[in-house]
Formats: sequence, C-alpha cells, structure tokens
Amino acid sequence: MRQHMQMGRSLRWAAAFVFVASAAAPGCKSKEPRVVPDVLAPPVVAPASARTSLALSIYSRGNGGGDGYAFVREERKVRLPAGRFVLSAPDIASDMVPETTRFQLISANEDGDEQVAGELYEQRYLYDRLTPERLLEKAEGQRVTAVWWAGFRKGRERTLTGTVVSSKEGVLMKLDSGEVVPVRGHVRYYFSALPPDLVTEPTLKWNVGSFEAIDATLKISYRAERFAWGADYVVNLAKDQTTADVEGWVTVVNQGDTTFEQAKLQLVAGTVNTVDADVPEAEEVQKEAYFQVLDTEERSRTGEETLGDLHLYTVEHPTTLPARSSKQVRFVLARGVPVVLEAETTVPLQTGTFPAELKAKIDNEKKGALGVALPAGVARSNMLSNSGTLIQVGDGGVEHTPAGEPWRVPIGGDANQLTRVRIEDQKPMGRGASREMITRYTMDVQLRNAAEAPRHRRVVIEPGYLRFVALPTAGGATLEGPKRIVIETELGAGKVQSFKIVVDVADPNDVRDDGLLNLPGLSR
Repeated sequence: MRQHMQMGRSLRWAAAFVFVASAAAPGCKSKEPRVVPDVLAPPVVAPASARTSLALSIYSRGNGGGDGYAFVREERKVRLPAGRFVLSAPDIASDMVPETTRFQLISANEDGDEQVAGELYEQRYLYDRLTPERLLEKAEGQRVTAVWWAGFRKGRERTLTGTVVSSKEGVLMKLDSGEVVPVRGHVRYYFSALPPDLVTEPTLKWNVGSFEAIDATLKISYRAERFAWGADYVVNLAKDQTTADVEGWVTVVNQGDTTFEQAKLQLVAGTVNTVDADVPEAEEVQKEAYFQVLDTEERSRTGEETLGDLHLYTVEHPTTLPARSSKQVRFVLARGVPVVLEAETTVPLQTGTFPAELKAKIDNEKKGALGVALPAGVARSNMLSNSGTLIQVGDGGVEHTPAGEPWRVPIGGDANQLTRVRIEDQKPMGRGASREMITRYTMDVQLRNAAEAPRHRRVVIEPGYLRFVALPTAGGATLEGPKRIVIETELGAGKVQSFKIVVDVADPNDVRDDGLLNLPGLSR
C-alpha cells in the first residue's frame, strides 16, 4: 500500500516551496525584502477546527466504488510567532499523495492587502498511526512498565520495568538485572513519552520561518486517493407513457480514514490526461458549475461546465463526508416531464440486420420541466401496470447530457423494430487534404415496424475507426460530426421505410504522402 511504501519519507522541497512562499501574493505592494528573525520559536498546530474553508474536487474512474481520487483545497487560521518553528496540520486525508502538496502562508498588511507571511524550508507527511502494535514497535530500546494481573480471583497485580528488546512475535523485555523475559497475556504498558513521528491522525508538518508574530491563513492543497462518485436516476413513467417523474442522486464515496466536515464538493466527470499518477491535475481546474438540491415544490436550475473532455458539477450546499462511508445527495427532482418512446439502433458501416433498443426520449429543454445538465450514470425505469403496481422495466447506463438536449434512458429490447443495412457500392475517390484515402459508400438503410402501433425510430451509423468527411446524398440522414450519421423518423404500424445514403469515408490507417488526387472539400 502507498502508506507503507512511503513510511518515514521526508520530502525536502526547499527550493520549490520557497518560491511559492517568496512570490508576491495577489494585491501585495512592493516593499523591502523581509527577513525571518534568527529565533527558534515553539511549535504551532493548525487543527482541523481552525478550518475556514474546505473544498474537494472528486474524480471517479467508474460509477461509484472507491477507485477514484480527490483534489483537496482548504484554509486554516493560525497564529504565527516570529522566527523559525515547526507548523503542523493534523487531520489530513489518510491516502494523500505528499508530493502533490501546495503550501502558502498568507496574512494581511497594514493596507489590508494579502502578503506572504513566511517561508517554507521542509515538509513531512506523517501517517504512522498510533496503534498498540506500532507503539510497542516504536518503543524498542526504550524503558516501559508492564502491568498485568497474576492469578485468579485471589491473585494480585504484577509489575515489570525494563527496556523493550523486541515486539515482533511477542514482547521481550530486558530487566535492570540483565535478564531478558517474555511478557504475555493481557498486559498494560506505560510509556514515559510518545515515540517520535507517531501520530493519532495523518498530519502534515513543515519547518517554516515567519517574518513577524501575526495572524495568518494556511492554504494547502493536495491529491488524495480512494474517493469516487457516481450518478443514479429513477425514472417513473406514467401509465400513458407520455410523461415521467425524474429523480437524480449522486453517491459520493470516501474510503479513507479522514472525515471531511462541511466541504464544498465539485464532481468531475471524464478522463484526465496525466503524465504521472502523482500530479495534481485539478489544480488548474477552478471553474464551477452547479448542482441544485431540488424539492417537490421548488425546482432550481443545474448548470454544467465543460473543459475539454471534462464535465464539472458542484454540489451547491456544503456536506460532510464521514470516513469509510458513502453518501447520497439528491440533485434533481422533476415531475411530469414530457416523454417519447423511441426505438434506437446503432449500426456499423457494414451489411447486416440489427435489433433495436427501446428508449425513453425525455424532454430536457432549458425552459422545460427538467432543463438540467445530467451526468453519465445508471438509470432505472419503472412503469405502472394495469393493476396500478409500479414495476421496473429498465436498468442501464445513460450518457452525459447537457441542458437543452434530449435525455435518452434505456428501457429494453424492441423485437418488433428491425434495421437492415446493405452496402451497395464502395468506390475509391483518391486522397483528401490530410492524405487519407477517401472511399465513397452507397448504402441502403431499411427500417421495419412489425408492431401494431407507430413508433419513433432512431438509427445511428458509426464508422468504427474510420471517419465520415462528407454526405453527398443525405437521403433523410444527418451527419453529426466525423463519427455519427443519424436517421430519425416516425414509422407507422406494419410500415417499412428505406433511406438511400451516399457518404465519403476517410481511412486514418491509409495515409500516404504522394501525388495522388487531392479532392477539394474533403479536408478535415
């Protein structure tokens, strides 16, 4: 485990952190360089109770579980003495990555502007937790007193004082007489002092220097492992299947040993490109979007921020994340949302017959009954039976859907809806501006509705590793970027409808730098 691999590790980053401490804080006026007095001051502790702000950006590698991580940002008030001293911040995440830590000591100058309050020389992360076993192990070579009860009801208390020789497989003590004796059974041990670097909770310690005695703010941020979050939805379809009630929850998981009180939670969906697993990617991601907690009577809006491939959400109200626990927070509740049942088929660029999946296409217009950004997750759909019993009819994954776009919730297979694709012709067209080979496909897409009721049909054509570059003959289809052609239609009961499509496709695996035809209009 990371804790055991890093045990006893002392991180000496004087150069890097002195740069942070020496840089001018925002709004700081230029003054003569300040000097840390050459005085050794008593240690200072900034406890968790001194926190003035706490925020966690939680990244998940799956829906729930504890396989993600968090980027923690917090501020604590602290009174600094003048001179050099050891500053401690206990109650840090138990699975933090020490090399991702960023440290600042900020105070206010005479004009009320922020200024740097001190310098950092060295940092240590202490996570050697105080347990009876570790206490005895760290006490090897030290004098202790062992007390136990000898005999039964008429017995008496016995005492031995000596030096702990070993605690690996039972405790061995060397007495003042030189005799080495084992100590077994139910024994109480008394220690003259707590062994060094043994803490009751994970702690960051810094060797710092303060320019003057002053009230300051300690700002720290770091990455911590064993966090995750996931989104879950319950969709209750009305009996006529034209409306639905939608309820959404996020489950936040903290599998570490530290409780975070009244934290602002930012939830990050998507994959972060990393060079090293110990780099705090989220430090530059400061923009916010919002989850609103909704109740039955009052519905607020949910905003959503997109940064590259990331989607960010913020739970608007502070919440407490207990250690080794998961917590559900409701972020949306909307009733009577318009619904259209549609049969969707995703097909590759090849000849074949493909089944359809029934989905609930839920209205998500910004001014509609729902109108919120919905992160990817799991949706469970329920429907009323003829007897009025609510039964589950669907359970499947849903994609991230921004506000303003329809939200599609899977229900199950639709055997009455078939899609037949036939590739009628493939014709090489030369090379485009990016020197990829271009092939023109002529295809026939036939939709059949064998049901006794009309159905909204949606067909998505995906080219795999290939790339769509143009749609010379749409035939009722729409080109939605390089990886998707979409057909949407209302298909009556027992009806068949065909679509003739001509599409130009680029092969990224067939790129040549030669003098073949460069087709205009076929560049990226």
